[in-house]
Amino acid sequence: MRLATGILNANTEILPGGYLLEVQAPQLARSVQPGQYCMLRCCASEASDPLLRRPFFVAGYEPEQGTCGFLIYERGRGSRWLTRLQAGMELDILGPLGRGWTIRPQVRNLLLIGEEPLLGALLPLARSALEAEIAVTLLHFVNEPERAYPPALLPPEIEYSVVSGLDEPKGVAAQLADYLTWADAASCSVTAATLEMLVSTGSRWREKSFAQVVIAPPLPCASGACLACQVETRQRSRLVCCDGPVFALSELVDF
Repeated sequence: MRLATGILNANTEILPGGYLLEVQAPQLARSVQPGQYCMLRCCASEASDPLLRRPFFVAGYEPEQGTCGFLIYERGRGSRWLTRLQAGMELDILGPLGRGWTIRPQVRNLLLIGEEPLLGALLPLARSALEAEIAVTLLHFVNEPERAYPPALLPPEIEYSVVSGLDEPKGVAAQLADYLTWADAASCSVTAATLEMLVSTGSRWREKSFAQVVIAPPLPCASGACLACQVETRQRSRLVCCDGPVFALSELVDF
């Protein structure tokens, strides 16, 4: 974990209320792994409101160019401040933090399921899997089709589908059936409510080592000091900020 100052190269609104920040941060770009996150300061250096940093997944990184990307959905004061930054401005970054995704050597077909504001956690994983010659399908769960991630920003090798109608679990289960049969593993970065709905669609989710999921509660300190992000696993309580945010679904007591 390191404290760094990044320089904003570009801040682009890629969908309504969704911004892609490209940051020049060479040290971070060389050390981050898929599924890790950073704590971003969301105010100017001379200000203190908001006081606490906000966690955001690293949505992409180019070690040779020294750049990292953050996918920011405008939701509150902190994210709103970030989306208003202009190119050339500084960004105070603490990271990389946490434990990210793992891919078993046997996996040849990987299913990714993402939902805002957590989709960014999956994007580096998709690229890493493609580099390992793994077939990748990305399902983006949205309430409104116009909020889907732009396919032009994804590698062309990814099979990409937008899934809506999340309030009808039977319909979602029907759409997922073929993908679950095809996949050797699944990685999910969705809200807790959507995860509960996914688990209810079939027994495949309960298979050991099949699914990994992101757990994303508020992370006040991101250091394990406040103990506010505890999650129960079948072995013991763990801290999302340090032991996660990625966990094996079969290990989580609540699911």
